[in-house]
Amino acid sequence: MTTGRKAPAPGATRATTRATTREDALDRALRALALAKSFLSSYDARDKTLAFAQYATLCASNGAPGKLTSASASIGMSRKPFRIVKPLESAATAARKRASDAPTSAAETIRALGMTCYFAFDHLVWACASGACGTGKEDARGRFQRLSYWGWFFGSASGLFLDTNELNALLDVMREKGFGEDGNAPKTRDGENTSPFVDADEDLDADEREAREREVEALRKRARKVFVGLITNSAQAILALALLEKVKMSKRKIGALGMFLSAVNIASMLPAPAAEAPGKTKTA
Repeated sequence: MTTGRKAPAPGATRATTRATTREDALDRALRALALAKSFLSSYDARDKTLAFAQYATLCASNGAPGKLTSASASIGMSRKPFRIVKPLESAATAARKRASDAPTSAAETIRALGMTCYFAFDHLVWACASGACGTGKEDARGRFQRLSYWGWFFGSASGLFLDTNELNALLDVMREKGFGEDGNAPKTRDGENTSPFVDADEDLDADEREAREREVEALRKRARKVFVGLITNSAQAILALALLEKVKMSKRKIGALGMFLSAVNIASMLPAPAAEAPGKTKTA
């Protein structure tokens, strides 16, 4: 016995699938566009994106005269307006209250002053390029450029010292709490585990488990920030020395290192992706 219902035509099914696929692709494209728009809303993000393009063209040209090298220089100059207030921000950081211990306080001061010099002298390079320095501007521009790179080096080296200290402090906290250990956590005199991370689900109510999870997440965020700082400050210090010709590197390697540094900075600044619309289902 047959029913009166007809099976959908194969062509109609394929058309529906194609329409759904196009709709999903459009939805992903719109979410990617929204993410890019949100990311590029800040001047710092625009600066880092242009930095990636600047170093990419330098890497491709290897410093040889031509269109790519000229493009790299032009892109570098186009970054300057997005950094116009950076010297003031760094100078304000230098004026803040310092840490109590002398080495950390000195490192914080050197980092702030170094980055202030980096941005301030870089702006003077920009002024010379625009013809504001008058006669002998090429000599002045070269001196300002070297002073800018030295400020970048000392600021980054001091930041690396501070990040190393922060990493040591973080490891001390993790060791004290038994984070990541398995059976080697601190014990009480009765031999009980004192770690909130090891066997933490035992004898804990919902509020205590939630508090423990928040503590773990806070440590993870702190660790991610420290590791990004270690990577970027190390790369910046090496890059500054290479640009000062104190470390022998080809222009291609300098460009590759600059691309890596810019990519790390961009990744650390990316906002969280927008969630899919409620009720949206993925197709098989």
